[in-house]
Amino acid sequence: MKRQISSPEDAMPKLREQKDGGVLKTTRRVFEIFEYLAGKQGSASVSEIVQALDYPQSSTSMLLKALARLRYLEYDRYSRRYIPTMRIALLGSWIHDQLFSETSLARLVEELHESSKAAVIIVAMQNDIHAQYIHLLQRRPNDLNWNVRPGSLRPLCLSAVGRILLSLKLDIEVVHLIRRINAEELDRSHWIRESELLRILDNIRMQGYAYTEGTVTPGTGVIAVQLPSSPNQPHMAIGLGGPLMELREHRNEYLDLLQKRLLPYTRKHQK
Repeated sequence: MKRQISSPEDAMPKLREQKDGGVLKTTRRVFEIFEYLAGKQGSASVSEIVQALDYPQSSTSMLLKALARLRYLEYDRYSRRYIPTMRIALLGSWIHDQLFSETSLARLVEELHESSKAAVIIVAMQNDIHAQYIHLLQRRPNDLNWNVRPGSLRPLCLSAVGRILLSLKLDIEVVHLIRRINAEELDRSHWIRESELLRILDNIRMQGYAYTEGTVTPGTGVIAVQLPSSPNQPHMAIGLGGPLMELREHRNEYLDLLQKRLLPYTRKHQK
């Protein structure tokens, strides 16, 4: 007798495993993990994901670590749990924003883009010793042919968004990062001076914003502020950037625009 299958779904796991190549299998697991976390609406440990999705322990652990390195997941070393970051939320946020949200991050960036003459609007979070652009809007063409894209990495200690992120840390944490960065830099002339950076961060904390000129890309600058976020999310920064002459002319205007546009977002996260 042939074995009867009560539902077509009963045969799907084995059928998919037979058809999927290694890359396709990994891709499918990435989205299944995201869907699992979306349904859970919270964090999960490796063992919980393994048990819920019936995945191998070792490959699941490696996959989660890779997603954390890419900043799609945040790993809490104390609880040993993973939670999605805003980088995932932004992937499809534009669809939701068109219909519902008035205080979403994607809409905020769009409004800044429409209201300013800035060449680029950047949202960033920390990725190890770098600031990583997780979302941006850029005007094309621009005078400097300044082309950036989501996922780009910038020096944490030199970029405006990176300095905002550092200003939210304790000085002892910043010093630890500086020493790590300097240890990886072979050219001593490029080493970060601890006292100088700590002084810059103190000024940022007092004035509420960071401003840089040519520290990352010659001829360009960025003005950045902290972007309010939920307690279980990593800190984020948002900045407006452009050619130096343009940024110098509109510096106060851009800062005022950032502060005003962030007010609804700030209230949302203070509730």
